[in-house]
Amino acid sequence: MAVISIIVPVYNIEKYLCQCLDSLICQTFTDIEIILVDDGSTDGCYGICENYMKIDSRIVVIHKENEGLVNARKTGIDHAHGDYIAYVDGDDWIEPDMYERMYHKITEETVDVVMCGRYEDTGETSKAVFHGLPEGRYDKLALMEKVYPRLIVNDAFFEWGVFPGVWDKLFKRELVERFQKAVDDRIAMGEDAACVYPCLLNADSIYIMHECLYHYRQTTSSMVKQIKNYVVERRQFKVLYQTVNISLRQYSQVYDLRQQWRKYVLFLMVPRADGLYQGYENLDYLFPFPRVRKGFRIVLYGAGTYGQRLYGYLQKTEFCNVTAWLDRNYTEFQKMGLNVQAPSILPDLEYDAILVANTYEKSRKRLYQELIKKYPKEKVHIIDEELIFSRETACAFGLQNN
Repeated sequence: MAVISIIVPVYNIEKYLCQCLDSLICQTFTDIEIILVDDGSTDGCYGICENYMKIDSRIVVIHKENEGLVNARKTGIDHAHGDYIAYVDGDDWIEPDMYERMYHKITEETVDVVMCGRYEDTGETSKAVFHGLPEGRYDKLALMEKVYPRLIVNDAFFEWGVFPGVWDKLFKRELVERFQKAVDDRIAMGEDAACVYPCLLNADSIYIMHECLYHYRQTTSSMVKQIKNYVVERRQFKVLYQTVNISLRQYSQVYDLRQQWRKYVLFLMVPRADGLYQGYENLDYLFPFPRVRKGFRIVLYGAGTYGQRLYGYLQKTEFCNVTAWLDRNYTEFQKMGLNVQAPSILPDLEYDAILVANTYEKSRKRLYQELIKKYPKEKVHIIDEELIFSRETACAFGLQNN
């Protein structure tokens, strides 16, 4: 019986799946089982899974009807035999010694969860990203005093405490199993957080590593999911917010995470406001930039998840005229087929406003300070946090009744 069960949900990712599976079967820690849950793929994933199962006896393949990521993970855990549970998304890959290092920590430090840093890979660019808390072991007292006060949202909107992903962590099975199974199958975004944060709230101890061992692939399809049905997606977010809020309320005597949870859900919803903010089309300004008015000529600065979302909305609606779309990493975004240009062209542009399209406070404010040294301060705009946290916004997103 394997010590670690690695659950890999698979859905229409044939372009990346082999790299993922190669990184798993080549792990230096060999006492693993790899559970591939093919969630009704319609591309070549079926055949790839079958071929790898023939290559490596540690691989188990489950083919099922498409029921979504949450259900696929539950199916995987139902078939798992290991004392420890790990997850890898089928379009990502991991370092060869990831589970050797994590297993060593989780057993040596006798903790319930161990977590590592990650690389965010965009084309040929790889960025190391770490959890927002110091490396080390945290017992329950340390969790209460040092971790829970900044578990989801660290000291700013938005700055991570502990990342919500299940895939950069190794869990004791008896801890994670019940919280994974408690996640509502209807949730389509935030499904990792719905498991991870209640799980950590109930952990007796954790260990945070600052080695980056997981490769999180950034693509245009993964960064900006299109809203197919606004009503359905609003309902999904409401389910996410309410079901996890109920769980957090149940454990509020340990630590009350509900205000942090509200900020996290808003963090997810703000970049998708064009579909989730009820009455968005009737606003005479570009939410959440209250001073940016309809018809403005704007320079959009930032091509990450938020920037891509804003650019798509503005191109579709022409609410504002995008004079240029800029990002320091423009060469990689151009390789992804995006119309992103170098920031060096900014002095030559005519515009009414520069929009900093970034929801992360440190990088957002750093860029803002750089820009106002060179350009008129009244023309540089960042997201308005007071507006985001207002009752009006909560009601428009369906998180609060009028």
